[in-house]
Amino acid sequence: MSQIIFSPEQLQFINEVFDKSEEKKYGKSAKLLNYVLILDDLKSFKSAPNGMKWTSDEKAKFEKLSHVEKKKYLINKMGFKGGVILPHLTLDTIYKYPNITDATSKSKYDTAMNSISSSNRSFKNMDKAAQDNILNNLRYASNKNNLIASKELADLLFSRIENVEESQGIKDIKESLDLYNKLIKAGSPDGYYGYYAIYRFTVDRNKLLYSSLTPASLGLNETTAAKYLNEAIKMGQKQALFDLAETTEGSSMAVDMYITAGYLYQDRNAFEKAMRSASFDINKEDYEIFYIACMRMAIMLGGKLDELISCYSNGVSVYNNPARVNQLRQYAGNRKLIDGLDPYFDEKFPPDLVLDFGTHFYGGMYGGSNNHPGVYFWIKKGKMKDPRDKDSTKQTVQDFYNKLWQIILYEYSYFVKYGVEIAEYYFVDVFSYVAHLLYRKYPSGFASARPYIFPQDVLATKIDYNKVPPRDMK
Repeated sequence: MSQIIFSPEQLQFINEVFDKSEEKKYGKSAKLLNYVLILDDLKSFKSAPNGMKWTSDEKAKFEKLSHVEKKKYLINKMGFKGGVILPHLTLDTIYKYPNITDATSKSKYDTAMNSISSSNRSFKNMDKAAQDNILNNLRYASNKNNLIASKELADLLFSRIENVEESQGIKDIKESLDLYNKLIKAGSPDGYYGYYAIYRFTVDRNKLLYSSLTPASLGLNETTAAKYLNEAIKMGQKQALFDLAETTEGSSMAVDMYITAGYLYQDRNAFEKAMRSASFDINKEDYEIFYIACMRMAIMLGGKLDELISCYSNGVSVYNNPARVNQLRQYAGNRKLIDGLDPYFDEKFPPDLVLDFGTHFYGGMYGGSNNHPGVYFWIKKGKMKDPRDKDSTKQTVQDFYNKLWQIILYEYSYFVKYGVEIAEYYFVDVFSYVAHLLYRKYPSGFASARPYIFPQDVLATKIDYNKVPPRDMK
């Protein structure tokens, strides 16, 4: 995976997202618009049962499923329904290769794939004899028009080009390209992405080998490569989704692309990357519901507990509970997974309601410090009482809400810089629009990450947006 080499203007579907983000006019100050959108998000949250619950019958049925079906079940039970930029992509609509029907091809294909999965070395680091055996088995199946074999063969050939002699590597690239073009004719997103990947390699000025290779020498061109990448993304090709996410790392678009990939391919790594993009930097928007949901989803898919332990250790993003740190560390040292999964994690460690303040709330506004007001820091100092506390009252919740807005007004008065004073459109940028769509698609959050919802009378509080807090507010 790597960043996309084309500008957004060269990808049609991204232009369509930009166009949609500018459909709703606003025409007031950019600062006021952010306040309106934060309040709009706070009012949009819906209540739902917290935590992933299981009956004994459901557990029994779940444990009989295959590994892949278990992962699909968990992702669905968490509440993931895919992304918002590519809402048409579902488990039913994503491209699927036809099954291999002739016995000999199936046997050779399975032998090749089993040789790869059972080896402790990657394909490109295997010895030549082992590589040739795998490639020849896949060639047989590919020559019988089994597209999945053509896809695997093309990917393997292209993956090893930096580990073979250049003359062999050029042959491998040409064979890969022929296979990708074959897949393109069949409408496979892997063919579209493969063409783009080879084009990207030929124009890479940092490559140390294959200096004689150019797009022209392989019959490639920029316009077609951009068009094919666009098709690969729209069709949900996994590597294309990861590339777009990496290009926009730390943004709502990256969160959306990683969630889409995680949902479509039951990929734990995608959820871990979505988690990191949702809580990326003190100077960028922080999407707490998605951060916690993707974190706990990755844990249930067999991922480590380190991030959650860190949150409890620092009292950030979760309800402050020092005892939980020791419990989680003990559990991590004696963890017993079911088929590599941890499906009943919520039963052992019930999730907290999540403090999430919507699209335009920055990481620094959640955290805070001695020199900068922030929610969790003020809770630790006792300046505001966590509304999730069992002994919270209507008065303490109201006080929390009032001080929350002090933090918001402080941030936007002194630290957020605006390129323009007047917001012509409702969404000041495409990432704001994508975040808005994510919150509206998941208004109740997820089974393991439900939002704390302020009472209606608190949300009805009139906020004086013109009342600027003092600069030295701490």
